[in-house]
Amino acid sequence: MLKFPDGFYWGCATSSHQVEGNNRNNQWWAWEQEGGNVRDGTTSGPACDHYNRFDDDFALAEELGHSAHRLSIEWSRIEPEEGRWDEKEVEHYRRVIESLHRHGLTPFVTLHHFTNPLWFEQQGGWTSPRAPDLIARYAGYMAKQLGEAVPFWLTINEPSVVPAACYLAGMHPPAKRDMGLAMQAARHILIAHGKMYQAVREAAPHDPQVGPVLNMIYVEPASDSEEDRQAAQLFDQYWNSYWLEGIRDGVVGPPAGGGEEAPGLKGTWDIIGLNNYSRSVIAAGPPPMGLRQVPPGPDAETSTMGWEVYPEGFYRVQARLKPYGKPVYITENGIGTDDDKQRQRYIVRHLRQVHRAISEGVDVRGYLHWSFQDNFEWAEGFRQKFGLIAMEEGTRNRLPRPSAYLFRDIARANAVSDELLGRWGE
Repeated sequence: MLKFPDGFYWGCATSSHQVEGNNRNNQWWAWEQEGGNVRDGTTSGPACDHYNRFDDDFALAEELGHSAHRLSIEWSRIEPEEGRWDEKEVEHYRRVIESLHRHGLTPFVTLHHFTNPLWFEQQGGWTSPRAPDLIARYAGYMAKQLGEAVPFWLTINEPSVVPAACYLAGMHPPAKRDMGLAMQAARHILIAHGKMYQAVREAAPHDPQVGPVLNMIYVEPASDSEEDRQAAQLFDQYWNSYWLEGIRDGVVGPPAGGGEEAPGLKGTWDIIGLNNYSRSVIAAGPPPMGLRQVPPGPDAETSTMGWEVYPEGFYRVQARLKPYGKPVYITENGIGTDDDKQRQRYIVRHLRQVHRAISEGVDVRGYLHWSFQDNFEWAEGFRQKFGLIAMEEGTRNRLPRPSAYLFRDIARANAVSDELLGRWGE
């Protein structure tokens, strides 16, 4: 049996645009309406209607043994125009947080999860030098409004993904392919994290735990050649080291800076939120990046996203966080699959790696599975199924999968039983 520490948090993660529905005032909604930008041809639309059904969803989470829930606040609802706060929407999120507490769920609240208000995007979004101050103002405002009800604040979700997807790969709006813009965004996002941390700390009436949500990738070179090793190191520098060392040391390092100090950035984390799904095998490649990702081999287990299932990499990124000396919360880990047996196997195998990391001294204090229910998976649309809970077509009724009950049994026991390990752990 894999027993977890007393007080370990179990739950799921979501984000506002993916589940709430009708977030009409952000850049994602506008981009969806253009057509041709979402792989399966859908738009977020009503999504999971979580905006109206949140209390029922949290009641179901309670029934399924969860003790925590990660959600995000939709900035475009709170500040629909620059400098104008919508009190009605603030009150909505106050009710959401109250509902979480009523159902015994500790809130982990993300302030920014990919979506920008239209007015912010029109000013250049993350490429604007004003971006850090604008989002810090919003962060401080929300910390003051929600007060002591939020013990955990998470600043920016997956800061490495935003520049890469928006300004390099062209997969997320504004769908640019410009290395200069990507690095400008990466610089501003790192600085913004520090300013948001300080704003929350100054505005919150209590002493919350505040940190980033880092999407860490375990990186391996495709071969022992010097070219491949250098390419892998460059990839790792952007995806992992830039953010970890930047926050620890308070500097903007390569590739977005030259190591110059960013005032107020150093040590702006009480906790580290960790997202991980797979690994990347990197080989030398053509300009402008000088590298390429090697796709999984024919014998590799993959998800419907095409990502390799690689639990060892999950352990490695947790172990890498040990020297930083901060409590770690797994804020996303899961699999897009049409086979729930694959999901059950994925959960047990990955929890084995969490337990392994804890046994070796990594201070992991919670596991929040991605995701609670199937939702709008950004540029993939609704095709990808990451949820412990399915949505009935037409009604949006919640239909828990067998994996939801497997996760319930683990959460209630605070342990992975020998029976589950024997059935799913290999």
